[in-house]
Amino acid sequence: MRVRLVGGLLTAALLAGCATTEPSATTSRTEPAPAGEAPPAPACEHLPEEIVPAGVDALPPLTLPCLGPGPDVALDRLTGRPTLVNLWATWCAPCREEMPMLQDAHARHDEQVRFLGVDVQDDPDAARWFLDEHDIDYPHAVDAGGELLRELGMRGLPVTLALDPDGRVIDRVVGQLTSEDLQRLIDALLRSGGA
Repeated sequence: MRVRLVGGLLTAALLAGCATTEPSATTSRTEPAPAGEAPPAPACEHLPEEIVPAGVDALPPLTLPCLGPGPDVALDRLTGRPTLVNLWATWCAPCREEMPMLQDAHARHDEQVRFLGVDVQDDPDAARWFLDEHDIDYPHAVDAGGELLRELGMRGLPVTLALDPDGRVIDRVVGQLTSEDLQRLIDALLRSGGA
């Protein structure tokens, strides 16, 4: 009975997502990073000056460095238009699997919805190679210490947040996105922006 319980808990943990303890060499990447300098990641945009007042539905006032060129990303300034924020890492298999679906949604809704990836507790060069290899062209910030995840009270990846134009979290998905999950988030974002 105990073996079945432990096995069931392990299966549930694997299905729920990736733990955020520091990744080991065996979980960092499924294939080695190419040799040489990593390609540049997409640039981060200048965000509005308006700051989201602190509250239960606001992101913490963290500023994260951009993975590519451009300014640092102040999470409490993600205002002005609806925003989809995806927390991920290259060592997280569900994160890698959902990334092409996020890129497709970005390609369809870029004018109406801002997309931001947050690379959590990861090797920035591995993340740049991954984005380049999979033609991911929306901006990404780096959360080397997993501070945002901790502030959100989450224990694993991936996590996807929908923010309205005022920077308030209106919906979220914890764990790997399905196409239905993503469509629900996009619909909520489009409604929040008046589209």
